[in-house]
Amino acid sequence: MIISRTPLRISFLGGGSDYPQWFNEHGGAILGTTIDKYCYVMLHEGKSWFTFDLPNKSGLASSSAYTVGLLRVCTILDQQTIARLATTWEQDKTNGQVGSQDQYLCAVGGFHHLKFSEHGVRDIPVSQDLVSPLQDWLMLFDTHQYRRNGDIIPSQLKEMEQHEELYKRIAEMPQEGIWRLEEKDYNGFGQILGEAWGLKKQVAPMATTPDIDKIYSIAMASGAVGGKLLGGGGGGFIVFVVEPDKQELVKKALSALTYVPFKFEIDGTQVIYKDVR
Repeated sequence: MIISRTPLRISFLGGGSDYPQWFNEHGGAILGTTIDKYCYVMLHEGKSWFTFDLPNKSGLASSSAYTVGLLRVCTILDQQTIARLATTWEQDKTNGQVGSQDQYLCAVGGFHHLKFSEHGVRDIPVSQDLVSPLQDWLMLFDTHQYRRNGDIIPSQLKEMEQHEELYKRIAEMPQEGIWRLEEKDYNGFGQILGEAWGLKKQVAPMATTPDIDKIYSIAMASGAVGGKLLGGGGGGFIVFVVEPDKQELVKKALSALTYVPFKFEIDGTQVIYKDVR
């Protein structure tokens, strides 16, 4: 038996600009991190099965974590190669309706500023010392709503040309996020996150629902600086930037949701058990 452990991810900024339909012509960028919540894939006598620490279809890249984890138990490839193969596999399987950040983040692990072009992916190093303090400002909640990614993404991609200026702004945001972190301006980082969520709703109106809008409003009224729904939209997990001394107020206000504490992780996909007798 072989068991792999592959981290889930949080995408903060730039999501949408990592689709080949956009970055092959305009370039794209994202800012994201893996977290200490995982997909486990087991392989035994030619059969595989899997399990997750958190619900799948949740905006945390569970499908890419599974693809990466399956490749990890089936091959001896390095993480970078697994990332490239997983991206090709998923984009071919979905006729291009999958972005290019999730597979890389889940495979390699850590906090990354990635830039995309027709020539491939450029990984700009982000030091852990720079991003570690941000953990204390982040709150992750399960909205308990089912994600309708299959409805949202095709429409979003079809209308990309109509929103060219918005996507250009989206692709600029990861660099601005880095500048905020360098300045230790976590309030500013939260405000950019809120702007990113506003842009997401403009390029993909189905990404939100009245219930999600209500959740967002409650969090902001209770002390959150900004936040966004994760993944394609429609449901799943939502992340907020909240000053540490206001987090209990936000948690209380959103008590109907499941609060999920987490930490950043840096290991990426790993084989954690191997018995090939």
